[in-house]
Amino acid sequence: MARNLRPLTGGVPVGYIPGMASLQAYTSGRQKYWRIVESRRVNGKPRPIPVLYLGRADNLLARLREAPELKVASRSHGAVAALWSIASELGVASIIDRHLRASGRRASRKGATSESVGEPPHMTDGLTVGQSLALVAIGRACRATSKRGFAKWANETTLGELAGADTDRLDSQHFWEQMDQLPVANIANIERDILLEVTKQYPITLRTLLYDGTNFFTFIASTNERASLPERGHNKQKRNDLRQVSVAMLCTQEAGIPVWHQTYAGALPDASEFEQALPLIKQRVEELQGKVKDVTIVFDKGNVSRANQSRVDDSKLHYVTGLTVASQKKLVATANRHMTSVQVDDDENVMAYRTRRKIWGKSRTAVVMISERLKQGQIQGILQHAATAQEWLSNLSDTLKRGRQRRSRKELEVAIQNRLKGRQHLRDVIEYKLSGEDPKLELTYTFNQDALDRLASETLGRLVLITDRHQWTTAEIIGSYRSQAVVEALFEHLKDHVHVALRPQFHWTDQKIQIHVFTCTLAHLLECLLFMKAQSTTLPYRSQEALLDALAGVRRATVIQSTGARRKPRVTRQLEEVDSTLAPHLAHLGIAS
Repeated sequence: MARNLRPLTGGVPVGYIPGMASLQAYTSGRQKYWRIVESRRVNGKPRPIPVLYLGRADNLLARLREAPELKVASRSHGAVAALWSIASELGVASIIDRHLRASGRRASRKGATSESVGEPPHMTDGLTVGQSLALVAIGRACRATSKRGFAKWANETTLGELAGADTDRLDSQHFWEQMDQLPVANIANIERDILLEVTKQYPITLRTLLYDGTNFFTFIASTNERASLPERGHNKQKRNDLRQVSVAMLCTQEAGIPVWHQTYAGALPDASEFEQALPLIKQRVEELQGKVKDVTIVFDKGNVSRANQSRVDDSKLHYVTGLTVASQKKLVATANRHMTSVQVDDDENVMAYRTRRKIWGKSRTAVVMISERLKQGQIQGILQHAATAQEWLSNLSDTLKRGRQRRSRKELEVAIQNRLKGRQHLRDVIEYKLSGEDPKLELTYTFNQDALDRLASETLGRLVLITDRHQWTTAEIIGSYRSQAVVEALFEHLKDHVHVALRPQFHWTDQKIQIHVFTCTLAHLLECLLFMKAQSTTLPYRSQEALLDALAGVRRATVIQSTGARRKPRVTRQLEEVDSTLAPHLAHLGIAS
């Protein structure tokens, strides 16, 4: 719009810009009026043509005052609404708060109300501890951020409106203080009660449960003595330079629903943790379905020892697990001579041998199978380690030839043995000879291809499985052991850098680390249940992450319309245009406008 116009009656206003709409005053019958004019060419010359008459100044002012004022806000809605719906149905917040009331916890923050047994839970920034932790879990599932970044993310969604929370107040201090209120001893019972609700509302089965453990690196300094859980150990993300925290998980075979978890010290061996976990697992199974006799637990050979297997036998839980090939050489040798083809899937057959024999004092069904994928991976690993070892041996040989080596024959033998020890079958495929007399020694070596071929035909790719499910078919035993991929996928979800992202975590005490792991596990539980809902429809999403990303694109617009100073603003909410794939299923997923 042109500014500072000096209107000329019947002419072109001074400052008029051809081709643009302009506001123009004109006089008629000694009254001054206003109109909007637009430049058009008449006989080749630009002329202002009226397009809208606005009337006198007071009429124009009244119209402007009466014109509705619109404010529109658009936020991500689908993912948070679906997860909030599930958390509300399960009563996650109320379960947490109920356990806090039972423990008689008191608020530590100034201005928050104290509580004792039976009294309402204290409120901090308008939220109970249960509500705050439910929001944390939903936030982890949708977009894993630090507690400091939570408010910024939440303000881009409708989560605050759904929860009735002022998300601007939910800073890191809020969450740290709320986390402080939850005793670690309460976590197991809270998890149990949430899962009892899950079993009532969702069609999950506990017939086969999968157990495994893994570790997550942290950035907790070595000098921090407030946390004992983080320790250095063999880190599966290759961050051996950092302290790590380990997590054991039990989940269902169908849908990978986490039904139990435990946070433990980063350097504790898997077999030692399994010993501690087994009675707690049995307790959880009894809590959820009252008996263990129909339940089968599947666990990896890394958790197996003779003592641990005896504990499993005494627990009355059925089991499928693996043993190392090295511990069952006679069984594997027999199996190699009697392998037969077993159909384990519609389009897959494997070579396997089945027998029933006494192992570790009990009659067990044993299955020895060949995994071609495992065999090829092992061969590749041997070749890689052999190449590295040969390079080292070559350098050592050159050093000996130059007469630069000051170690004795015995010391060199120990160094070479240590170099080959612990690597995949290196001592089987690399042969070496240390000849001569001190100090003039000579090293020769060679790669034995025949030894590698013999390993491939007799040892590599073999899996030894044992079970007390004697009535199961060989294909069922193999299939149940392979289903460990489900719990491994669960850990991959927990390590996803966008959703959940359990690591790296930025808490510095054991209590907060364990609460953090609990909220991440809860986040994954909500993800799993949402995905189960989606799988009961025709939605095409193949992963939880893909579903959440699609739902995050479902946005809700809030329109605030003010029609005058004395009138109450009118607020309406509606979903923006939704992809036709998602639209028919929003109500089923708990997403409403």
